[in-house]
Formats: sequence, C-alpha cells, structure tokens
Amino acid sequence: MMKKKKRKTVLVDRYERYEDIGEMFSTSCRNMELSVPSNLRMICAILDVNVETILYDYKWIVCCTFTGEATRKQRRAAQAFFIARGYGQKSYSKKQIKQMFGELENELKIFKTTDKMSDEELGLFWKNNHMYGEYWFKRWFNVNTRKDDIGVLQKY
Repeated sequence: MMKKKKRKTVLVDRYERYEDIGEMFSTSCRNMELSVPSNLRMICAILDVNVETILYDYKWIVCCTFTGEATRKQRRAAQAFFIARGYGQKSYSKKQIKQMFGELENELKIFKTTDKMSDEELGLFWKNNHMYGEYWFKRWFNVNTRKDDIGVLQKY
C-alpha cells in the first residue's frame, strides 16, 4: 500500500512585485546646475529664504505628494502656475491636466488615513499605492496615443 503524500500549501502573493515601487516609477535624484537670476537672489536675501527652499517646496506641492505639508490653496496656486505656463498643453487640455492633479490630490487624501493602520494593512496599502501609481502613469501617458514608449519616463 502506498502512502499518500501530503500536499504542502504554498501561498503566492501575485502582487509581491509592488512591495517596493519600481525604480522607473520612484522618486529620482538629480544634480542640477541652475542659473539663479539676480532679482531672485536679492528678493530671497531680503525675505531670508533660500532659493533651494522655494524650489523644494514647489516641486513637492505641485505634485500633491505626502512629503512636506501644503494647504489646498498652496497646491491650487502651484498647479495654476503650472497650467498658466502652458506645460503639457500641446498634448493635453487644461481640463485633463486639472483632472490629473485632482487624481493626485485624491491619492494624498487617502494617504492621510493610514496613521492607525496595522503593519499588515500598511503593507497592503503601499502595494495598492504602488500599483495605482504605475497604472495612473500608463493610463495618462497613453490617453493621446503617444508615439513614445513609457520608458521615456527614465529621461524625466
């Protein structure tokens, strides 16, 4: 008589790859050399604020990230500047760009609900957040049937 082998159950997390955000979709560090106009230097000296602080604040505020704190009014002003400069409007309408910013802002609201989550819940939250970030980028990137491959993200 043959003994039946007991089957071992192996749990597979099909979303494991979203544990950490993919390098292509994560924050990247850049070293830049910037020309700082004299008028900006002077006003910064008068007001006792560093140019780096202004740039740091703007970049985090405009993208509605959870790093740094900004009021809704500050986010709206940063986004209005972005739109008023015409950035992205050769491919997207102002309405679409406002929708993009709105979606990022909604993601920020969801993040603010995580403070009482358990470690397991936080792990699930971050996987979902990373999956959504990748989905969000690809969806908007392909809205207007761009000719580029999404790998172009590496250049930005």
